[in-house]
Formats: sequence, structure tokens, C-alpha cells
Amino acid sequence: MDFWIKKSSPVIKSIGLTSLLSTLMMLIYYFINDISERIGWSISGYVDAIKTPLFSFDKWKTAFSIQTDSFLVLEHFVGQNMELKPEYALIYGIFLIIGFSIFLSSISGLTRIWHGISFGVFALLIGTLHLENLQFLASIHDKAFTGIVLTVYICISFYFHFNSKVSLFIRFITYFSVSSGIILLISTFAKDEYWYVESISYSFSSLTIITFLFILFLALCIPFGILYITTFKNTGQGGDSLKHFYIFYIIYLLNLIYVYLNIFHNIDFGFYYFPPLLLFVVSTLIGLWLITQQDEIFGSITREDSILFWVYLGGSIVASSTYAYHLAQFDTAYVMAIEDAIVLCFIGFGFLLLFYISYNFYDIIKQNLPVYKIAFKPQNIDFLSTWGVGLLITCGLFYINNFSAYRSLWASYYNNLGDAEYFNGNTYLAEERYGMSKMYSIWNLHSNYMLANIAQDNKREDMARLAYDKSSKNEGSQQSFIQMALIDFDNKKYLESIIALKKGLDKFPDSKEIHNNLGLVFYKIGEVDSALHYLDKGIQISNSDAPILESNYLAIAALGKLPIDDDSKYLKELSESTDLNQTVNQLAYLNESEINSTSPFFNNLVKDSILNGNQISYIYNYSINTIGKETPYDLDAVIQEKLNSGLNLENKEQLLFASFVNHYNQKAFYKGRHNLLELNERYGRTNGYYLFLLGLDALKNNQFHLAVDQLNQAFKAGQKAAAYPLAMASTQLDDRDYSTQLWDFVFRLNILQSSDVEIIKHYLNSTDLRSNEENEYYFQVLLNHKDLSTAQKIEEIRSSNHAEDLIDVIIDHYVSLNEKEATKEFINQLAGLELSNEAKAKCIEADYLLGLNLENTSLWVDQLDINNVEGKLYSDIFKGTNFLNQKDQQQLYFNSAFIQYYADNLLKEEKTEEAFKFVSEHLQLNPYSEIITNSYLETCFSLGLKDFANSKKVEAEYLLSDEAVKRVNQLYASLLEDYNQKINQWDTLTE
Repeated sequence: MDFWIKKSSPVIKSIGLTSLLSTLMMLIYYFINDISERIGWSISGYVDAIKTPLFSFDKWKTAFSIQTDSFLVLEHFVGQNMELKPEYALIYGIFLIIGFSIFLSSISGLTRIWHGISFGVFALLIGTLHLENLQFLASIHDKAFTGIVLTVYICISFYFHFNSKVSLFIRFITYFSVSSGIILLISTFAKDEYWYVESISYSFSSLTIITFLFILFLALCIPFGILYITTFKNTGQGGDSLKHFYIFYIIYLLNLIYVYLNIFHNIDFGFYYFPPLLLFVVSTLIGLWLITQQDEIFGSITREDSILFWVYLGGSIVASSTYAYHLAQFDTAYVMAIEDAIVLCFIGFGFLLLFYISYNFYDIIKQNLPVYKIAFKPQNIDFLSTWGVGLLITCGLFYINNFSAYRSLWASYYNNLGDAEYFNGNTYLAEERYGMSKMYSIWNLHSNYMLANIAQDNKREDMARLAYDKSSKNEGSQQSFIQMALIDFDNKKYLESIIALKKGLDKFPDSKEIHNNLGLVFYKIGEVDSALHYLDKGIQISNSDAPILESNYLAIAALGKLPIDDDSKYLKELSESTDLNQTVNQLAYLNESEINSTSPFFNNLVKDSILNGNQISYIYNYSINTIGKETPYDLDAVIQEKLNSGLNLENKEQLLFASFVNHYNQKAFYKGRHNLLELNERYGRTNGYYLFLLGLDALKNNQFHLAVDQLNQAFKAGQKAAAYPLAMASTQLDDRDYSTQLWDFVFRLNILQSSDVEIIKHYLNSTDLRSNEENEYYFQVLLNHKDLSTAQKIEEIRSSNHAEDLIDVIIDHYVSLNEKEATKEFINQLAGLELSNEAKAKCIEADYLLGLNLENTSLWVDQLDINNVEGKLYSDIFKGTNFLNQKDQQQLYFNSAFIQYYADNLLKEEKTEEAFKFVSEHLQLNPYSEIITNSYLETCFSLGLKDFANSKKVEAEYLLSDEAVKRVNQLYASLLEDYNQKINQWDTLTE
């Protein structure tokens, strides 16, 4: 036993001091991290779009510039719900067990009456735990279990009191084990998972009394601490102890006065000061020393040496953990009550202790002696009397300030009860408790914010906004203003949203979150300059560590169509570490200005199997940004992986469009057109955009029947921009009345210059040349080449600066009619002109398709650029080379010569199935082509697919011109006759 008496104190001291320091560190943590930081933020992003150039081409003296959307991600800060964690109550309970175990262990060393009083404080705690709510032994009496628990502690406490030889360590272990055992028993059999939260909530009053008594003692600590600091080195020699003491003490009192004015009268001069929480922490640490100096004063109530230290240590753990717990649970009402108590107690005792020290020890301090050693041995006024007067002064200060702490404590009590109900899922009862809390402190953050959270969860937006508004008063939080504004924003009350956020800035001028959301609301009402101002200011406040604000700045700069120049802000070299949304928005900004980014594509940003919106937007925007690059990055592998995974169905449209753009960039036009066809099939029912793109592509490649069909469908689906190219394409068909109607509609749109309108109107109705201007020659041939003689065509082509356009439409028309002699005559006369390579290639194509055997073809083939796909094609056809590769074939999907040549070669090589697939796919792209239809029929009969051929022949009757249908029928009849002969020969052989 002697061993335990000698060795026990260091063990308990280590446990106790560690617990105390832990709770004090928690207090400092919560002081450094204010409520707004601890409530936390989530991000709510929404996608906006900006029109950016897609691709452009010139056709018939018209520059077509096609636009698409680049996506932008704009992000709001959203205040999270107040996250009340039952784990905090559990941790708090552990500290209470340690604190009360030390406290109960130490009070056995007090005299009988003080032991009884001290144990009575603990008994009050047991009574207020409301253990009867657990319904243990309820059949005997509702308080039977409480009585048993209390009896256990009484027996142990009085046993230790009467058996004083039991060491402090044994007492501590006993109390700790008993308390842990009771808690384990309750946890095992309690029906309520969070019973400990409810018990702590009900014990609020007793724990608060202990905390307030502890604060009363702390009020003595700093004055005596100052006395110690200024005199502990004194030896009676020279020095300025008196001067130092009064300087430090006056600074201390001025700090208290300033804190008082700040808390009770909202007066803030912008000075730095020691807040109540730090006063509490410092005083608690000083108290560890101070309590050891008072053994002589309180010697009459103790039976063991240094026992007051252990009483103090246990009480300090209970009080500091109680303070920390309420801070952790955002209980601002309790914090306000504690701060009021700290300030008023410290002021009440601070001024009186200055009088006490000065009146008793002035001369001794002046002599530079170590006064702290006799601080509790006064010469004139005894300490306990002084303490009593200080208590009266403190009570007077509470009275002067209307006992505001008392009302705050009631509000905190109901907050705690509300939290207990909230943990148990009883939101109705929780709302009732929080409502009671508001009766005592209408603006307290905890109850109002929780009511707002509950209302918002239940879709009661009006009630939520009102509660957020009330929670923003007093100390408030940034989230209160943010949430108010977001509710207004969602209800399109943008001005109210701005007002709420500006109020938030008045209270939190350094909040980047409020600056961000304010910028987004200003953008919503069209105030781009104000939006950028607040975003920029928020970025500067955060020392440029605000990727969300920078991202939003770029997005709004793009949406506001601000030019990119040397003054453009927050554009940076992109890397894998750059915020993804910032990368998306920067690419959109660059796309709007048609500027290619120098950054590569970062696969790590889209490595997830299921992509979210900003990852999809990154792939999409990057594909558009690479348009026009000399060596664009090929995204095909990335896109196909995401498409084929089957996990990104919600974003398949964006991925397919990115695939189309990527194929366009890689000059894989065939695959790109298939992308557009799939897009139109899946998503084009209510939007003719994809048909519009398909029709423009057909027009660009002189597939006029296909262009008219697709552009007409796009126009009917709401794409008004399709009217002009539709009218242009219709001029090359035979229905002039239909074409005239379309042009009349285009003229009413007022999109053409008056001079162009006059020219088109004239040549739609007449073939007569009005003047010798180049435009007149051009439109005369373009709109009337079917009615002009070969000589007229040649003459007008000679006078035009855009001869290639005219040659293309004339030769295509001849080929569509299968007019070999007229085509041959026209090309032979063209040979006398200086032709471009494009014109020569067109002539070579006609020669191959119609079998003209032109004398200039061989020469022209040699003159074509062998690095060009058409140069390779016609070299392969006429010279037997093998230059054309698969990538080149992607660019020839509308070239009839290529399709016929490639299909014939496959049939010659007896690759009939491959030939059938090839012509089937190309016929799907352009069902209006007589040449592809013929190749399809030939392939079908090669495979014995007579029914397939017949079906396509019937379909062609609805798609091709009458003359073309006749030719197709003739070919079909010829192929059928050959097929039947082969069948008959086979039957003969088998017989």
C-alpha cells in the first residue's frame, strides 16, 4: 500500500494533465477555425454553354461558319448542414469520466462537510442524467436504476473517505472502472442508440454549474499570474517590479474593458485583443500553479497534502471539456453565456484584486521582493473577504447586463434537447425544442440554422430562408447568408439574393465564398463587369489560392465575350494539377476566341470509368479546341473506351459529338459522318442540329439531293439557319418552283445584301446575262447551267474567278444524267483553259465513271499532287499504283469514283462479303446516289442476295430521278438475267 501512496500521483497527473491539455487544445482549435470553416462547404456546379466556332467552308461565294456549344462549369459555394456528430458526445463523455474520476478520488481527502458538499455536486449530476428514460427496472420504480447508481457511488465515496489510507491511484481506478462498467451495461441493454447524447443533454444544468464555479476560480488566476511574472526573480535588489506589475495589470484590465464593450455593446475599434476563450485557456493553466499556493488558506477543509490540486484538475477537465463540447456542436448560445461569464467575472475580480494586491503588498512590491510567495498572507485585508466582495461585484455586473447569460443558457439547454431528438430521427420534436430555444435567444445560430436545415430537407424553402436569416444575426456564419441567397437565386429573386450576399460581405468582408456567389448572381442579371469585379476581389483576398473563383472568372469572361489579350486574367499554362473545372472553362474561353491551347490532353483527368460532367466537358471542349491544329491530338481511343464501357450513357451524346469533332480533326470524315448519323438517330427527334450538319456536309460535297432532304428535315425541326443552304442546294435540282419558294423565304429573312438578292432573283427567272461583271457570269452559270449551251458555259467559266465551283456542278449534272457525249465535249473544251488541280480531278472522275477515254486524262493524272488523296486515288485507278491507304479512304466517302473502284476491286478479289459491307455503308450515307446503288446491286447478285437487290431497286424508285430509275432497272434486269443463267447452268450440272 505504501508503494501505491508514493507512486500513484505521477500516473494520475499524467492522465489528468493529458486530458486537460487535450481539451484546451480543442478549445484553441475551435478558436482558430471559426464556425463557418467548421460547418464547411459543398460545391454545386451547373453547366452553361457558349457558342463557339466549329468549322467553316466556302461554297458558291458564301462563307459558312458553323457553331456549336463549348461547355462551361460554374460553381456555387453551398453551406453544408450543421453536422452534429454523436461521436463528439461520446468523446465528451470519456473526458467527463476521467474528470469526475479524478474529482471523486480527490474529495475523499477533504473534511467531512466539504466531502459531502462536493459529492452533492456529483449527485446532482447523477440525478440530472435522467437515467429513468432508459426504463431499466421501471417495473419497480422509474428512478430505481438512478437510485442504484447513486448508491454505488455513495458507498464507494464514503468508504474511501473513512479509509484514508487507500491511495489516490486506487480511488481513481475504482471510480473509472465503476463508471466504465455502468456505461457498458447501459450500452448493452439500452434501446436508444444515442442514449448518452440524451443523458448529457439532461445533465446540462449540473455541468453548467460546475463550469461556472470553475470560472469564478479562474477569475483569480491572471491577476496572481501577473504578480508572479513581475516578482518571481526579485531578490530585494534594484528593479522595477512595481512599474512592471502596474503596466501588465493595466493592459489586462484594458483588454477586459475592450472585450466587454465588444461583447455587450458591439463596439469594435479594430484593435487586437485577448478573447474570452484564450483568457479561459491561459487562466486554466495558471490555475494549476495558483491552486498549490492556497493550501494554507484552505488548510482547514483538507485532510491530505496537495489534495486541492487534484480537485482543481478534475474540475478543470470537466469545465474545459464542457466548453469544448458545446463549441464542437456549434452551440453559440452556450458559448455566449460562457463568454459573458468569463468577461464579467474577470472584470469583477480583476479590479478588486488590483485593490487587494496594492493595499496589502504595495510596499513589498516596491522593495522588489518576491511577493507571490506571500500573496495569500495579506497584511490588511484578508483574501476570503476580498473574494466575497468580488463575488458581489460580479453578481452586480450580471444584474446590470440583464442576466443575458441566464437566457443564453436556457437557449443552449433546449438546443441540446433538440440535438438529442434530431439524432434519434424525431425531427418534429427537434423542431419543437429548437423553437423553445428561440424563445430565450431569438437570434441564436444553432437553433435557427438547424431549423433551416430541417425545413430545407422538407422542401419548405420559405421557412428555411426565414430561419437562415435569423441565424445570420449576432455572430452568424457565412453559410447563413449563402443559403439565404441560394434560395432566392433558385426562385429567380436575383436582387434579393444580391442584397443577402452584400449583407454577408458587411459581416465577413474576407469571405471568398460570398464574393464567388455574389459574382455569379451579378452575371445572372447581365452585370458582367460587377461579376468579374467580385470574383477578382475574392481571388485577391485569398492570395490567388482560389481555383473555383478563377474558374468562374474564366467562365464569365467567356460568356461575356471578353477578348483574350495581354490584360486577360487567370489564363495559365494547363497541367494535370490544374483544377479540372478551370481547365474546362479555359478551353471554352479559348474556343470562343478560336485560339488553340498549347497544352496536351491529360488522360489522368478522365481515368475514371464513370465520368462526371466536368470530365465529359473536358473531352468535349478539348476536341473542339484542337480544330485547326496542324497535328491535333487523337482522342479516339479515350472516347471509344468511355463509349464502349456502357457506363456513361447519360453523357453519350456529348461523347459522340466529341468523337465526330475528333474524326473531323483527324480527317476521318467517313467515321465523323457516321457519328452524326447516330447522333441524329438517337437525339435528333426534337432538334434538327445534327441533320443541319449532315445537310451542310452533303452540300459541301455536291450531294444535292441528299443535302435538300436533310436540310429540309432540319428546317422543319426548327433549324431556321438551314433555309439558306437548302435554297442553294435546291437550285441544282429540277424543281425550280420549289427552289423559288425557298429563295423567297430566304429573302424575307434579310440575311443577304440587296445586290446579291437582285442577282439571285434575276437568274432564278432568266438566263440572260445582265452585265459583264464577274458575279453576273458566276450566277448565270450556277443557276442556269442546265439551260446553257456548252459554248456559253465555257465562256462564262473563262470569265469567272471561281471556275472550280461551276465545273463541279456542271460535270456532276452531266454524270447524273449519264450523258457521255455532252460530258466529253464539255471536258475537251475545258482542256483549252488553264485548269486547277481540283478541276482536273473532277474531269478525271467523270472519265472513270462514264468511261470516256479522254486523251488528257493520263496527263492530268500525272499533274495531280500525289500527296493529295485525289492524286493518290486516280494514280491507283489509272496507273495501277497502291498509294491510297485506309486513312485516305476516310476522306473519299462521297467520291463516286472511289466507291465504284474500291467495290469493283473487292469483287475482282472475290471479297464479296467485304464488298457488300462497303457499299451498304456508303449507300446508307447517300441513298440518292445512282452509282452506289448500281454497285450495291452488283454486289448483291455476286452474293446471291436477289431479294436484297430487288428491295433496293424498289427503294430507288422513290429516291432517284426517272431516268436514273430506268438505268437502275436495266442494270437490275441484266444482273437478274445473268444470275438466272448461272442458276440454270448449276442446275444442269447437278442433274
